[in-house]
Amino acid sequence: MSPRRIRAVFLDAGNTLVFPRLEDLIADLKEHGHSATPDDFYAAERVAKQKLDDWLWPQIRRGKLPKQIDYYYWSEYLHEFTRRLGVAESELGELTKRLVKSFQNLQLWSRVMPDTPAFLEGLVAQGYFLGVISNSTGTLEGQLIRLGLARYFQAILDSAIVGIQKPHPGIFKLALQRAGVEGSEAVFVGDTYATDVGGAQLAGLTGVLMDGVGAYPDAACPRISSLPELARILEG
Repeated sequence: MSPRRIRAVFLDAGNTLVFPRLEDLIADLKEHGHSATPDDFYAAERVAKQKLDDWLWPQIRRGKLPKQIDYYYWSEYLHEFTRRLGVAESELGELTKRLVKSFQNLQLWSRVMPDTPAFLEGLVAQGYFLGVISNSTGTLEGQLIRLGLARYFQAILDSAIVGIQKPHPGIFKLALQRAGVEGSEAVFVGDTYATDVGGAQLAGLTGVLMDGVGAYPDAACPRISSLPELARILEG
């Protein structure tokens, strides 16, 4: 039996559809006496993702889905980032709070890659059902509207609104119901292996890694560094 044709494409939001404006963070840090480069952020991301996978994958394989997954990731991220900057113990608490507030600010998450709108437009023209599945705070749809991206999607699933977080298969199954497709007819693209690919696999979807920072060179799944690269996977 030949494999089913892919009919639905679901995407994560942060670090897949929208990215942080690191130049704003770097400027803010400089104002407060800390020197950072984009690679400091990318390195912290790579370390935090590896630690998250080491913690989460064994639990997923045992059928356990712990809470506070995003908290675990961001704790490791901020720990590694401030370590790289050599932040003094006396400044650590205040700087960590400042970074947390910055990353929670929707204005920070407003970078859209130049090739993203045209690629999404192409998928719509080809007849794919497009959706977003994200662990968010109830503000996802509004942000996508402001950035001019919401019009491409037929379903936007914000975990704070639907009441289920990735990697729980329930949020992916809800997306499949909205699209009217089977898991074998859908792909999900996200930037975190255990949370995104693991969750998608639990629900029967094909997981694809958006790995722009090189966190997963040996991942056992399809891997891309930009959205347009997804075309070769859909064609295959």
